[in-house]
Amino acid sequence: MTSLIPLSSKIPKSYFLKIFAFLIILLINGCSPKEDVNLYSKNEAEKKFIQICKDEYGWELNTQLINNSFWIYLPYQKDIFQFKANRFSQKSSFAVSYLEGTLSDSLLQIEYQIDPLMKSEEDKGFTYGLIEEVNEDFQNVLNTIYRVYFNAEQQPEFYVIVMADIVNGVEIIYTIYSLDLIKIYNYALPSEESYKRVLQEIKGNLAITNDKSGRHLFREEITFPEFLIKQIIQRIRYKLMEANLELKEENALNEEIMKIISYCVSTYEFRDFSKVSLNDLSGSKEITRSRSDLEKIKEF
Repeated sequence: MTSLIPLSSKIPKSYFLKIFAFLIILLINGCSPKEDVNLYSKNEAEKKFIQICKDEYGWELNTQLINNSFWIYLPYQKDIFQFKANRFSQKSSFAVSYLEGTLSDSLLQIEYQIDPLMKSEEDKGFTYGLIEEVNEDFQNVLNTIYRVYFNAEQQPEFYVIVMADIVNGVEIIYTIYSLDLIKIYNYALPSEESYKRVLQEIKGNLAITNDKSGRHLFREEITFPEFLIKQIIQRIRYKLMEANLELKEENALNEEIMKIISYCVSTYEFRDFSKVSLNDLSGSKEITRSRSDLEKIKEF
């Protein structure tokens, strides 16, 4: 897979703030009356979702329900990203060479190689993000999910929304936990937390070009442990993007990662593990803590 956008493990924070602005709009407008119908069955809900998207927005999208995961593929025959000037500096003080997580045999492990930058290039003064129209489409997808699946007999546990530029071969993938979406619509999350709950990933692949049906996608059921680990990884990346973040003391980075893990497992009430391990691939000693030790970490 060839990345067409040089993310180098970072996505500009201004981009996520843009997405967050639309989540706030959902808070303001999202609690409009739902469809006044009897509860939809599983098949009826998917048909209704497709019908609204076609009739109201003119979208020829592709959907697939895989057990608990509802995949939505929305292709565009045009650019979906744009470059624009920064309002604030986007420089990071850290280089992420590797950052992944696993859960196996009750061990939740995060492996990473994250190094402080001794020097960094001057901020070039520009960033990138979705164009306005595509941002609005993302909002309308969420609104349609709300209108249909909040009136369904059973909601999917996860929604995966793929918005693809099939001319240039690049896409953005959002993964949203249904209970998080409910909390967004019911004002139950702090503002900054709202956008952090949505997993976001940008990918580039020549197989995306001319793919109107999403054949290139490997669509599968999203498991909760998989979602949780990606939440942890994404939050670590956010932390490293913070302005003026300094981790000079020994084990300071490990402590920050432990705080993030503790926050995530506590927030999502996840207990299907017994130990947490941090493996710094740069050569530092591996750190292991029990779940009970992790529960004692309160500061975040």
